[in-house]
Amino acid sequence: MIPVSASQALIERQFNLFIRLMYPMSRKCKPVSIQIWGRACYYFILFSSIVFCNTIYAQNIILKNPSFEGSPGRDSIPAGWCAASNTPDILPGVFNIKLPASEGKTYAGLHSGPNYKEGLAQQLPGELLGGMAYSLSLDLAYAPSYLYKACYGSLVIYGGNTPGDTAEVLWRSGVFTDTTWKHYNAVLMPSANYAYLSCWADPTEDCDKSTFGSAVLMDNFSTIREILKTELSASSSCKRVSTGTVAVKVTSGQAPFRYLWTPGNYTTAQVENLAAGVYTVTITAANGISGGGQAIVAESDLHAKVNVTTSACNGDNNNQIKLDVTGGIPPYRFYMDDVKGLDNPVFPNVYPGDYTVMVRDEECWDSFHVTVKEPAPLQLRQASTVSCSCSETNDGKIVLKVEGGTAPYKYRLYNEEWKEESTLTNLKAGYYQYEIKDANGCNLDGNASITSPWQNCLVVIPTAFSPNGDGNNDVFKPKIYDAVKNYQMSVYNRWGGLVFRTTDPNAGWDGANNQAQSFIYVCTFNDRNNEKKEFTGSLMLLR
Repeated sequence: MIPVSASQALIERQFNLFIRLMYPMSRKCKPVSIQIWGRACYYFILFSSIVFCNTIYAQNIILKNPSFEGSPGRDSIPAGWCAASNTPDILPGVFNIKLPASEGKTYAGLHSGPNYKEGLAQQLPGELLGGMAYSLSLDLAYAPSYLYKACYGSLVIYGGNTPGDTAEVLWRSGVFTDTTWKHYNAVLMPSANYAYLSCWADPTEDCDKSTFGSAVLMDNFSTIREILKTELSASSSCKRVSTGTVAVKVTSGQAPFRYLWTPGNYTTAQVENLAAGVYTVTITAANGISGGGQAIVAESDLHAKVNVTTSACNGDNNNQIKLDVTGGIPPYRFYMDDVKGLDNPVFPNVYPGDYTVMVRDEECWDSFHVTVKEPAPLQLRQASTVSCSCSETNDGKIVLKVEGGTAPYKYRLYNEEWKEESTLTNLKAGYYQYEIKDANGCNLDGNASITSPWQNCLVVIPTAFSPNGDGNNDVFKPKIYDAVKNYQMSVYNRWGGLVFRTTDPNAGWDGANNQAQSFIYVCTFNDRNNEKKEFTGSLMLLR
């Protein structure tokens, strides 16, 4: 007998593991002892372990008789299967169940209640391995009247090491009431190795029709295929910069794993600095099994709106910047230039100028350039006066022109009512103080004097004029030193024809298209006391 070294023992374990994983594909291979084989066989196994045993193969476990073919009958077990509990049946054709098979000619039937459970089991040609993940598809239907009246269908699949062993629940269908075939996809994730798979009608809910609540018809089981079980996660990307992440965690399968993300062709389990979008990952395990999925990097819905409240008046420096924030992942922190992160979205007492404000949530940020402008200073651009016509009149005026501030403006003499007209009227000769305010209540004041160049009130009408363009006495009009109303002046030629008429005291006749001759004028008005006056006389036009 050849002594077995530590390396030989390792090779023996590797070889026997290879047989277990490959069975039934390598039915001719059987677990062996190197001591029995002898030295020549040892070298063969050493070579085999190098060539084969370092390669891990994916499991595809092919069930025997996956469509439960057999002779329909009560208390019948399909070939390849065994009873896990009590008396399953091969259908259709008994208990008045006539639903055609979804695959082949027959299928299996189970019914269960709290005190009676039926199940079918099969010893697998290769064990389900703990820590791996497997996919299995099957067809299920509900039989409302299966010897006894039922209320629903529900199936549970167990992993175990004897036909009736229910060591671990591998999958549950949940309650269903479909009386025609419905296709299901199950994912099995055993935590330990199991040699048997068993299927049971599952009485999960009470039934008021009989003591057999669950009645299950099952057919068309697929091959049990090893799969990769993955968990994908993603975080949002900010709007103006790519900050999204995607990650995949493989919770079953043979490491090491290879990753390929598209778009981008990234090859790591986690990828950072991604823009918003859909990312697809393909994962390949050491044994060639592939899987994957999609992760969606959403664009952060963090949204901020900037509201600037300006000072009412220039120079107040009462400006305010406020951020109204929605979305994102609170809590929020707020920044303005050198101001540290605050939990208050309002920045008060801001001076005019340019600022950068920013809000941050747990993942992203949004920033803005903000210009703070106060209203222009309220300024008096021009203040002019109109003198009184004479000392006894009150037709003096103060005319104000304002700019800046916030329109519209209002005006008044000191302690009088505010008016919208920028001309203050009906003023006698004297000293006045006036005030101006804008729409925000910003104030401006000043003063002005109204004079009266003529002490006596009168109207003087010349008797001649010479429209020769020398700038002296070119227009015929009265000189009025009074506050007149209802003014009218008419000029007639010597034949009584009207040659000029006006109601404007400031307008005069230039004698156009008329030869030197004598004319008659008539001038009427109401004076400062509202007394009607009339002046008539001769007028000489000189050329």
